[in-house]
Amino acid sequence: MQRKKSRFWTFIFSFMPGAGEMYMGFMKMGLSLMLGFMILAAIVGVTNLGALSVFPIVMYAYSFFHANNLATLDDMAFHNLQDEYLFGFDDIRHRKWKLEGANRKIAAVILIILGVMMLWQVVFNVLCDIFGWDSQLLSQIYYFVRDELPRAVVGIAVIWAGLVLVRGRRVLIEEEERAEDEADTPENRN
Repeated sequence: MQRKKSRFWTFIFSFMPGAGEMYMGFMKMGLSLMLGFMILAAIVGVTNLGALSVFPIVMYAYSFFHANNLATLDDMAFHNLQDEYLFGFDDIRHRKWKLEGANRKIAAVILIILGVMMLWQVVFNVLCDIFGWDSQLLSQIYYFVRDELPRAVVGIAVIWAGLVLVRGRRVLIEEEERAEDEADTPENRN
């Protein structure tokens, strides 16, 4: 059973993800948050994709407020709190990690997008080393990929989502009409 600790030291330790929880005796929670933050920061560092830096920042904020919220619990709630791994890490030994169906497709799309983004950075940096940053063609390509291409991709995704919704609605209407037709047959009237 954990004993409540100093709120001042909890606040100080909460500036490092997971340390505030560990200070209060919640080692599994603290380890989950610390590892999660470090893994996300490592992914940002390895991929060199600045857009992904939002994830470790969110993890940092979550850890900070999680530790401080634990410190403000009343004594009964604090003592009843179980030290468990967060984010499903508790079941990691018993799970067989299989990606199936839609999850597999989503993971594949994410990996392909990350790979293309990383490859783009490598190729563009090599081209800049060869032709220099002041090349007019490279500047136009860079700004197109940075500004216009994401808008085009989002626009295509929105159109696709709209078409899927329209097609789904049309299929639903056709199924309802078929069900009504089947209900109106002479065999079903008797």
